[in-house]
Amino acid sequence: MMRGLAVSTLLAACAVIAPDAWAQEEGGRFYGDRILRCESKDGEDNICPADIRGGVRLLRTLSRTDCDENKTWGVTPAGVWVKDGCRADFVLGYGGSVGSGSGSRVMRCESKGNRWTHCPSETRAGVELVRQLSKNPCMRGQNWGADARGVWVSGGCRAEFRMMVDVANETPRQLVRCDSVEKRPRHCPVDTKGGVRVFKQLSRSACVEGRTWGVDDNGIWVEDGCRAEFEIHQKPQQSGG
Repeated sequence: MMRGLAVSTLLAACAVIAPDAWAQEEGGRFYGDRILRCESKDGEDNICPADIRGGVRLLRTLSRTDCDENKTWGVTPAGVWVKDGCRADFVLGYGGSVGSGSGSRVMRCESKGNRWTHCPSETRAGVELVRQLSKNPCMRGQNWGADARGVWVSGGCRAEFRMMVDVANETPRQLVRCDSVEKRPRHCPVDTKGGVRVFKQLSRSACVEGRTWGVDDNGIWVEDGCRAEFEIHQKPQQSGG
């Protein structure tokens, strides 16, 4: 069975791709429009401009220095930042960290040093906390909340928030969790005819479509440690005439 062979081949080839095949951009290098190489040379801070609205995931660490999210790499509305010697390839557009970029369904907002922080986002349909990242409890109305311009946090609250959407014009959907445990392949039966996308990655291993996850006529497959929640869009029911 061919599982997204074209995409899988492209990503696998990145490990041996010649340097001159990368498109040079200010601060970083791109291969196509999905994979970004960003490097902290001589331990210096570096920002690599990129469209991070679809999410950013660490694909491969190239340095001896560990690339730890929010310590030696992270995202800003302008792109991906690295420091302290982190050099890595990042995958864009498959879910993951989105910083404070608006328009993303799940957004991370952090109160660092107990400071009040505002993260611009679309909140008209409502906001919910989906994962607390801090030891300090995040309590709505006390150290986090939402206004017309976005989400705010204070008092050390760090969390991921989901921007609710107006579902009046959306097709019905459901969330399905599928886990590759100990990197073993797994198949999760579900109707995929309406479309599937990563809703939230749960593993440190990157979930990259066509490489570590994909779909077939009978469901979703995952492998190489990908663990995630997937959003399943269902085809609208045809009304009888």
